Amino acid sequence: MSRDSNPPPINIADPFARGLLTRYLERRKTDIEQLRNALASKNYATIERTGHNLFGSGAAYGLDAISTLGADLERAAQDSNDEAIASLVEELEEFVKTVAIA
Repeated sequence: MSRDSNPPPINIADPFARGLLTRYLERRKTDIEQLRNALASKNYATIERTGHNLFGSGAAYGLDAISTLGADLERAAQDSNDEAIASLVEELEEFVKTVAIA
């Protein structure tokens, strides 16, 4: 992963907020699968929309890496850049796997 291979743990004292963030990250796994399916079928509209949603929602949860990846996915979809999309989806998956909530 080229951005931040070892993101620092996200410290959240409030159990409710911790639960929200945990669920948010779990939903990103569904996004990753949908992005892969959309790329396989060259459904750039779905990739662009998902990237746009990630751009907005990542910032709302304080996950700037997800926002950046979302913006990059949106642009790559607009350019129909399969190679960039595949790479960005891998980066997103790695980030979701490595982020820790403390």
